[in-house]
Amino acid sequence: MNTRMRFQFPMLALLLAVIGCGGPLVKVTGKVTYKGEPVPSTLVTFHPDEEGKRASNGITDDGGKFILTHSRSETGALRGKHTVVLQYHISADEETGKTKPKASKELKEVIGKHSNLKTSRLHYEVTSNGQVIEINLD
Repeated sequence: MNTRMRFQFPMLALLLAVIGCGGPLVKVTGKVTYKGEPVPSTLVTFHPDEEGKRASNGITDDGGKFILTHSRSETGALRGKHTVVLQYHISADEETGKTKPKASKELKEVIGKHSNLKTSRLHYEVTSNGQVIEINLD
C-alpha cells in the first residue's frame, strides 16, 4: 500500500463517522408548560420528519425542563424538522403508590393528545447548536 492510500483510508473513515446517521448532532434543551405551569415527568421525543432518521428524546424534570439525547452516549438531535410526541412517564414510586402523581388527570389527558406520531400537532425545527425549544400545551 502506498503512502497516499494510507492517508485516504483514515480520512474516508472519519468522513463516514461524521456523516453517520444523518449528520452532526446539535445540543437541544427545552421546557414543556401547560397553562404557564411546568409539565413534569414527561417523555419528549423528537422524530425527524426525514424518513429513516433516528429520534432523540428526554424526560422533563419537575420544572418541565428536558435535554435531548440521541443514544446512550450521544447528546443532541439531528438538524431539521421534527414531529414531537409526548408520553407521561410514571415513576416506580408513583406506580407503587409511594408518591402521588406529578400530573393531574387533566394534564395527563393533554399530554395524551400528543402521544401519537401521526396525530401530534407539535412540530419544531432544530436549527442550531444550543437551541432552546419552548413547548406550550395551552
